[in-house]
Formats: sequence, C-alpha cells, structure tokens
Amino acid sequence: GSGRFADRSQLLPPALQHDSIGPLLIADIDGDGDQDIILGDRKGVHVLRNDGGNAHLAMRVQLTTLGLGSGKNNSFGIGASLEVRAGELYETRVVTEPVTHFGLGSHFKADVLRVQWPNGVPQTIYFPGTDQDVLELQQLKGSCAFLYTWNGKNFEFVTDMMWRSALGMPLGIMGGNAAYAPAGASQEYIRIPGAALQPRNGRYVLQVTEELWETAYLDQLRLLAVDHPDSVDVFVDERFPPASGGLRLFQIVHQRPPLAAVDEHGDDVLADLREHDDRYVSNLTPQRYQGITEPHELILDLDPDAGRPGTLLLLRGWIYPSDASINVALSQQHTLRSELPALDVRDARGRWVAARTSVGFPSGKDKTVVIDLAGMFPTHDHHLRLRTNLQIYWDQAFVADDVNGGAVKRQLRRSDGQETTAAVTRMTTLSPTSGDLHFRGFSRMYRRGGRYGPHWFDYDSVTKESPWRSITGAATRFGDVAPLLENSDDQYVVMVPGDEVTVEFDAPADAPPPGWTRTFLLYSDGWIKDSDLNTADGTTIGPLPYHAIKAYPYASGDAYPADSARQRYLRQYNTRVIKPLPHPGVREER
Repeated sequence: GSGRFADRSQLLPPALQHDSIGPLLIADIDGDGDQDIILGDRKGVHVLRNDGGNAHLAMRVQLTTLGLGSGKNNSFGIGASLEVRAGELYETRVVTEPVTHFGLGSHFKADVLRVQWPNGVPQTIYFPGTDQDVLELQQLKGSCAFLYTWNGKNFEFVTDMMWRSALGMPLGIMGGNAAYAPAGASQEYIRIPGAALQPRNGRYVLQVTEELWETAYLDQLRLLAVDHPDSVDVFVDERFPPASGGLRLFQIVHQRPPLAAVDEHGDDVLADLREHDDRYVSNLTPQRYQGITEPHELILDLDPDAGRPGTLLLLRGWIYPSDASINVALSQQHTLRSELPALDVRDARGRWVAARTSVGFPSGKDKTVVIDLAGMFPTHDHHLRLRTNLQIYWDQAFVADDVNGGAVKRQLRRSDGQETTAAVTRMTTLSPTSGDLHFRGFSRMYRRGGRYGPHWFDYDSVTKESPWRSITGAATRFGDVAPLLENSDDQYVVMVPGDEVTVEFDAPADAPPPGWTRTFLLYSDGWIKDSDLNTADGTTIGPLPYHAIKAYPYASGDAYPADSARQRYLRQYNTRVIKPLPHPGVREER
C-alpha cells in the first residue's frame, strides 16, 4: 500500500457504524489462532469473531520473568519489545499483556525471536515454537571491566576492575525524582598474585576487556611490582566504599584462622573459611531481588591477641551486586531495603553492640576487605559479628599482624642475614610500554567453585557474536592507545562490549633476591557505565565523563572540557562511530 491509514469503518456491523465506540480489545478469545475484536458502545459489549483468519499460521509469545533472586523485570515482561523474523517477514510488538500474537503469513514458523526485556537486556531464541514461552535468563550484564594476566602458560582471569565507578547508576526513582550515584572516577588498587603474572619476552602482559553490557572509560594504568620476603604477604583493602584514598599497603605476618566461626543458626562454617579455596559460606536465602537475601550473620571467635595494635582481620570473598533496574524497583517499595554489612562486638554484659568501624563489602570478584582490629574489643570476649542482607559469599577469614602496626614481636630476617622488625619491601612503579585496542569478543562464562562461586571467564574460549544491544556513539578507534593510558587527564580509551586493550609493561631488570617473592598491584583510573535502560544515558557512549564533573547525568554547568588538547583527542582517537542495529540477525560491523 501507500503507507497511509485508510477508513475501514464500513467493515463494522451496520449497527455499530453510526455509534461511538468505547473500549476496544484485540485478542484470540476463542483460541483458534486468529485475533478477534471486543468493543463497547452505549448498548453494551460486542464480540467480532474472526472466522477464517487462521488460514495463515501464527505464533503466540508469553514472557515469564525469574522469581526469587532476580526482580529485574515485571512478572509478564510488560513493556518489553519483541521482534520476529520469518523469511522476508519482519514484525515488532511491545508487550502489553501476558500473551502477544504474531502472524506468520505463509511461513510454517519463525526463524528468530528477539526479546528486549524492560531493563534493556536482549534475549534471542532461534526457530521458536508457535506457542513460545520465554523464561528470562539469569544473566550477568554488568560487573565492570575484566583483567586477564599472562601466567607463563596462558592468560587467566584475575578479577574485575574499576568497580568503584557507577556512572549514571540510579539509587532510586520516586515520584519522578531521581537520585544517582556519585560521578567520580574509580581510582583503585587491586592485588595480583605473583604466580598470576609472569614476564613474556621481558614484559608483563595484561588484557583489559569489556565483555558485559557497559561502556568503559579507561584513563590511566600503573603496575606496581612489590618485592617482599617470603615470610611477609602484602594486601590492599579492596572494599567498597573505600575506607581511605590513596595507597595503603598492608604487610602482614602470622596469619591464623578464627578459633571458631558459625552462622546465625549456630551452624559451624569454619571449614569454609580456613583457606582461600573457592569454598564459600553459602547458606544464603535469596529474596525477590538479585543481590538481596534474607538477613544473615557470620560470627567469628578470634584469638586473644586480636585487638592489639597492628592486628588485622582480612575477609576474602565476592558480592553478587544489584543493578540499575533493581535499584529502581527497590526504591518503589517499602518492604525490602539493602543493609550494608555491620560489625558488632560484645560488651561487658555479653550484649552485641556496634563496633567503632565500618566494613563495606568486597568490590567485585575475589576481593579482600581489611579491618583494623586495634582497640575494637571492650572486654576479653573476642567474638565478632558481621551481619547484612547483601548477597556476599565469604571464602576466607584470618587474623594477621601488620609489620608496621606495632604488634609484631618476632624478628624478620633480611636477605643479607640481618634481623629487622621494619617493613622490608621494594616497590617499583611501571608505566605502560605499549597499549593496543582491538576487537576480541566474549569469553565463556562459568561459576568458579560451583553454584555459589563468582562468575569466572575462560580466556581461551571466545565467541565473536555479541549477546548485547549496541551502545551507540563515538568509541576509541582501534590501534595504539598507549598515550591515553599515561596520565589521568580525561583523555581515555572508550571501550564497548567485545573490546580488548593489550597493555605491556617492561619487567624490572632485577629479580627478587633469594628468600623474597614478588606480588603486584594494578592501579586504574576510569569510569564504568552500565547500559541498563534505567541507567542515565546508559545506551550511549556520551555524554563523556571527566574528573571535574559534578554529577551524572550532567548538572547545570557540566560539560566535557573544550580546551584544545581534549578536543584534539576527540578528533584523533574517538572516531569509531557505532550505530544501532536495524533488526535481528544483523551483525555489527567493526
């Protein structure tokens, strides 16, 4: 036809042609596979049954969301968009009721059904049935950029990074008023075990990838090589929110597990916490929303020396976080709220009282929270209670003495045979020697440690096909990006799903002396923006963040700097323009 609407009211029964029509509903009321019409006028309700409309085939799609432990979308996916392709036929619908009808013409069945759930996450079903029930997938879509390192044999996944940024993340939307997370950059240090990073041809090689539905803005990288005696281990506090800015290196000795550990039911969980072995305290009961569980407790009995100056409690584990859509849903109800971990100790009467310190939670996968125990216990009772309803899985808990904290009584032997109680470390800061941005794809995802372990990634198993909708805008062009990683200057590598930047650092000429070992810290500066439809400007690369930003979305007066250096950077580097895909089955050009 001409693409214009035509008046077809003469097809109505004569009694209805001269009356105003009220509510109208289109549905397959007799279950014969074609659409009937129900309408009302001043005389009542009328049914216009479609007889013979089922001469061609059709399909019915019913969406079902996950129950406990998700809560990202409404029960029937109302508001989702559906796209169907059958040969040359292409149709799209917005879900407004539990069952959505598609005509297939002369085609026996559809070739592909693509769902975009209300939170924006896509899901594709190839060769769907004519009565297709679509169950929402439990899918990790946002968790920050990934870090892989060369371990001497292959690249292994270490952890996620830039977790301290949540650009445009809604904290709640009530009555049309939205509150968003702070827009500051993530400036963090993460620990890399020495065995996970070995030189290749004289260089340390790291892969930073963007594989989830988000945009990464990577502004600066530094690798710190920390040499220390075998008898000393080194950690940084990887909690969120951070306890302090800058680098604080904990050099620890005399690691020992708790004397006892039980949960809120009194069940013994000490065996789960003795070693860093992917065996987690996992007896959590999920609530409706991902990231929220029934309140749970971890009660530790620590040794008599715990609480002296220089004693630390180190907790290693991971968190399954909420996301933008869940934050919005939580803000629109009053029965559930997230409760940050709280720490309690016992007073002289044996009652639990709040400790004088904050805890935070692990900032992602396989992270360490360091808690200063000095002066924490008011009595000789060294029981400690950690309580929250966040979905946190603890892998290891131990007490240790900080070499610089005043609690170390025994002597440490230096490499020259002399004794010292001072911290003996040698730290070398390395800048990137090279950086290359390119398309790589998406690693196979699995759960490390089984059902309750974190999502982990196999670098050697990769697919080029993206599971995500395009994030549109101007990303950084492929090729040399080393100059962009040198300084914290708002001239960063813009990465979208599937991108990888290979970064190399020259290994120090001097190896650790005998009796010493090397651990690494990676410093990163940048932002992460989730592409959830409830994230501010989540589906586009811009507006761009910068270090002097007040808020995101931009507050009054906010604008990416217009000086000549930054404008030259945009023209020179951010020239890879990404456009939305027109319909299912079309692959993004790179």
